[in-house]
Amino acid sequence: LTEGHQYPPIAPCAYISSSHMSVVSLFAALALQGALIIRAEEPEGPGTCQTDGECGLSEVKSDPISVTVYNNGVNDGGVAASLEFTNDITKLGEELAKLVDANKTLLEHQREEFGFGKTWQLWTGNGTRVTSFSNMTDGDNIYVVPSGLLFMWPTIAINHTVVLHDVSTTNGRPVTIRTLNHSPMVFELENLLTPEEAEGLRKAALTVEHKGNKFQRSTTGHTGNVDPYRTSDNAFVHSESPIAIKLTKRAFEVLRMKHDPMLGDGIQVLRYNSSGGYRWHTDWFPEKTVYGRNHDVTRGGANRFATVFFYLSDVEWGGQTGFPEAEGDTSELATSMEMAKTMFAPNSWEIQAVEKCFGKFSVKPAKGRAILFYSLEPNGKGDRMSMHTGCPVLEGQKWAANLWVWNKDRDPPRTASNDTKMTVKFVNKMDETALVSWVTNPRHVQGTMIPGQSLEMSTYDGDSFVFRDTTRTKILAKWKADLSKGKYQVIRIDRQSVDDEGNVKSFKPSEVHITLENNKEFPVSIFWQGSEGETLVSSVPNGGSRVLQSWDTHKFHIKDGYGKLVMELIADLSKGHVYTVTID
Repeated sequence: LTEGHQYPPIAPCAYISSSHMSVVSLFAALALQGALIIRAEEPEGPGTCQTDGECGLSEVKSDPISVTVYNNGVNDGGVAASLEFTNDITKLGEELAKLVDANKTLLEHQREEFGFGKTWQLWTGNGTRVTSFSNMTDGDNIYVVPSGLLFMWPTIAINHTVVLHDVSTTNGRPVTIRTLNHSPMVFELENLLTPEEAEGLRKAALTVEHKGNKFQRSTTGHTGNVDPYRTSDNAFVHSESPIAIKLTKRAFEVLRMKHDPMLGDGIQVLRYNSSGGYRWHTDWFPEKTVYGRNHDVTRGGANRFATVFFYLSDVEWGGQTGFPEAEGDTSELATSMEMAKTMFAPNSWEIQAVEKCFGKFSVKPAKGRAILFYSLEPNGKGDRMSMHTGCPVLEGQKWAANLWVWNKDRDPPRTASNDTKMTVKFVNKMDETALVSWVTNPRHVQGTMIPGQSLEMSTYDGDSFVFRDTTRTKILAKWKADLSKGKYQVIRIDRQSVDDEGNVKSFKPSEVHITLENNKEFPVSIFWQGSEGETLVSSVPNGGSRVLQSWDTHKFHIKDGYGKLVMELIADLSKGHVYTVTID
């Protein structure tokens, strides 16, 4: 039983034999009486619960039990039911799903795949998968989960605690799940790791030698770009550390998922020095297809399901994990803002982050602490309330680690055989050096090409590549292997207009995109010289850049704040659809 939970009293019951009453009658009785007794027929023999979720007959229990049935991961709308006995768990799952109208939790297009008529999982409030009547105890909360989706811990109440005796730990103490916040769903995982393991993981990160995984400036997203709003260093720790392997397996056990390395991104160890932080963001990706990956879980895709976050050090001040959409303690806001004003520029993202972190709900770091928060809603949609920030460190240094767990393998299996293998020769036709990486591991650079240089390599049909500048802040181009065009291909890499998610923008015949880089000590304004005079179209801050979208032969004047002409600019398609102009 879960600790600290008071189960609601059972209302007067209607007696229903599931083999002799229709679903309509069942709900009619439910509406009149407020509760349900489900009775199954005598089984003809024993059975088993298969690995795919189909459960059959097992031992008979004749003593009735009273339970409260809920939809997956929710705390309200529970319906009392009395179960006299049942051995066909698959059938019981759908009966209880109908009892709480579980179809309403699914989007309309999901109901055909996951809804009534399909298999439903049953879970108890202490995280036990119901595979037979004996898994349930009188007074249990029972949660119905579509078989194509994943069980989510309900929050129940702040400080509600569940003790997990089935998760092995180093110190022998059971892992406990304690509710910290309802929306987003945030839990503290006590005893998931020890301070000694925290120190061991930190040291392991410093020894990683793999070029793509070793300590370096943190990057973001599919493209592995450096982000000015993420000022940390990180390393990915995999098989190099037995501690990382143990922690990953424990995290899967807590999530009630079978451990599968393909469902985790590996443990990412982070180091934030004083003033370091990460602006608010979500861990789930936009629900669309990017680089051939479908991230819409409601349509069979893969996305980050949950994050387990480990704190590997104490921090003198700041460094929390903040959730700016949730209300929280504000007692330290004034003091923290005074500190922040001495460290950061006015109106900077860091100032805003400190205000959000100390003015809303946040979790403070402590060596050996761990939390869990879900990135998705129970039906698989991205949870916008899960937006969070790595709060700037105001004093001290922060070490932490995170494990992103996916709902399913994000990369469809490919057939990497001689039948799909091909050789490609990339030729850099751009005016700057390009770093070449596979999209599946953008941090690992496969090669570097200076202007005019070529790079030959083997790959497979369907593989995607990204080409970035040497600072890893811009995507210059991308390319996807297509075997239908030949076993050996020479690919000219020209600069493309690519957004942050790797989508190439198509161009009209005379369209030109000019990146203006302002090296002046003052901001400048861009005026289009049209037939009826000049029009202000953009401005570029000193030290900043802007993309000017125009057409071949269009003329512009670039002026300072006093209206003085700094330079003239004429769009020139002969330089390509995309090129850069420096204002100096």
